[in-house]
Amino acid sequence: MILTILTSFLLFISCSDTFRSNYAYGKLPTNLETARIADTYTIWKDKYVTADGCPEGAKRILFDDMSHTVSEGIGYGMLISAMMKDKATFDAFYTYYNAHLDPNGLMHWKIDANGKRAGDNAATDADVDVAYALLLAHKLIGNESYLAEAKKIIKLIKKYMVEPKTYVLKAGDAWGGSMTTNPSYFAPAYFKVFAEVTNDDFWHKVSDTCYDILFKSWNSKTGLVPDWCKADGTTPADNVSWAKYEGKAYYYDAARTPWRIAKDYVWFGDERAEKYCNVVNRFIEKIGFPNITDGYNLNGSTFRTKKTSAFVGCFAVATLVSNNQQLIDAAYAENINTFNDSYFNDILRLLTLQMQHGMFVRYE
Repeated sequence: MILTILTSFLLFISCSDTFRSNYAYGKLPTNLETARIADTYTIWKDKYVTADGCPEGAKRILFDDMSHTVSEGIGYGMLISAMMKDKATFDAFYTYYNAHLDPNGLMHWKIDANGKRAGDNAATDADVDVAYALLLAHKLIGNESYLAEAKKIIKLIKKYMVEPKTYVLKAGDAWGGSMTTNPSYFAPAYFKVFAEVTNDDFWHKVSDTCYDILFKSWNSKTGLVPDWCKADGTTPADNVSWAKYEGKAYYYDAARTPWRIAKDYVWFGDERAEKYCNVVNRFIEKIGFPNITDGYNLNGSTFRTKKTSAFVGCFAVATLVSNNQQLIDAAYAENINTFNDSYFNDILRLLTLQMQHGMFVRYE
């Protein structure tokens, strides 16, 4: 217990400057409980981060079954640890990433407890997060090698994860494109930063294409989008028969979309991000944060009864775009007081709390 308290205190001191950061646009909550971020991070690490099944110098994040590891989790963990300025943990995650590369130089999406491949090829959302996490670490931790590594991965994403000529973000390096894409993978704010870092207008076209698909696929009254869709916005997407509800619903994939899009407003003031988030905010104001459930039809009707951090937290960060301070504060209170005790919910709770605290800063 004493060690945990000391660790949390040292983390709080090390990233205190990050806690005080603000964004160029939007508003932060006024009821922030800053010390709880370090506590939450320490508790999360103690439960989910392990060196078991890892090569020397590496660590991984336990998945839903508390056995496997997915590249998505490594990407999230690298973002989280970069924001906490925890270099040792960040480097350990990236060592694990590099120990499990596919032939294209990107991490296989699923690895078992013994370090053996359990899922072939890469998932785009993970590698996009890893690339941005390396940039974030370069900004906050300062190692020059992080910038070179980020540029390397950005180049690979361009080559293998964007459909040629259409600029549609693929589902992975081996599948997807115009017939199968995932709105919750769309990270237009990252792509604008990638354009700046690489001096490549290609990424602005990818960002614009993401918005084009987003607004083709959404319900304009609720802001809700499907887990999977085609580039023309229709569902079902091809080759996702395994997806829950055929990928047509706002479920655990789509739930992340506000978290991705809100960054483009708070960093760049993008009017499309503002439009999207404000529609989502009106939907949430109508139902109330205490009544959020973990699954919706795009028209806003719910078919689930559980309240989880994946939905609460990602809806909560959309409020940073709002002018309604009461809504912003209510969103924060709901997020910090929602607990689910599972990989996906706990990791998204921490990521979205960091964003609400102004820690998810733009690389520049």
